[in-house]
Amino acid sequence: MQVRIAELEILPEWLDAYLEAAGAVGAESVAKEPGVICIFPMQKKESPTSIRIVEIYRSEEAYKEHLATPHFRKYKEGTPHMIKSLELVPMHPLDPEHANGIFRKWL
Repeated sequence: MQVRIAELEILPEWLDAYLEAAGAVGAESVAKEPGVICIFPMQKKESPTSIRIVEIYRSEEAYKEHLATPHFRKYKEGTPHMIKSLELVPMHPLDPEHANGIFRKWL
């Protein structure tokens, strides 16, 4: 399993376009790629240009396969001018045995 959080600051004039691109790539990745467990973009309530994306992949190989997909390449090549800053934060799951149930219990 590979887990990380992408922490982004979006330029205000590009916020709507970025949100559309991030939502599209996340949904398409989860739908089309068996190795993508979750791509979950979120906005900070008090700062809408601050975006956090939780990313969970089955393996390092699944992550590398994701980077090569046409939908990810479209996102990656189409959004750099929208992003003021980006930090990719590798995470270590504290309870990997129960990770498979996290998104099954969606309300």
